[in-house]
Amino acid sequence: MKRQTEAFVSANMFDAGIGTVAVARFRGNGEVEVGVFLVDVYCLGVKNAFYVRAGQMEYERELLDRILPAEDRKPIDLPSARKLVEGAVAYAKDLGFAPNPDYKKACRVFGGIEAADSTASFTYGKDGKPFYITGPYDPPQLASRIVEQLRSRCGEGGFHYLICVGGGELDESDSSDTENP
Repeated sequence: MKRQTEAFVSANMFDAGIGTVAVARFRGNGEVEVGVFLVDVYCLGVKNAFYVRAGQMEYERELLDRILPAEDRKPIDLPSARKLVEGAVAYAKDLGFAPNPDYKKACRVFGGIEAADSTASFTYGKDGKPFYITGPYDPPQLASRIVEQLRSRCGEGGFHYLICVGGGELDESDSSDTENP
């Protein structure tokens, strides 16, 4: 029986706070449509997303391993993949953050898949609070805006953050600290 769809998730997404969800639809013409979501389950929701069409052989031999290396991926059922992504978007939206602009295009792969069919449950945030961790390419101005947004939505002590400072050092704080990032 030919594959019609498949989905994978980063194996350590909820430990690391961020990971990838990839959903593939196999078409009868030999093409594969792939939606990929970089999901921050601790705070920002969908930080990046893209949609691509590729040949099945390209997908199987190259694309999937680039998106999610075999040692870091595990299969996930399709309704749970959608539920995970949409739940992260909803969590971030409650904090005032919108998904990446390419999110809508990447969602094409969810057509006909119902998140309500999933029995999985996902917990967003860390230890009951949003936890913002700067990305390796986040400029300091962006980090400051995100922390200020969290302060306005969650109040002092209502979130945690981890800021990468010069030389790759980390400054971990909770929002009740008086220093700004």
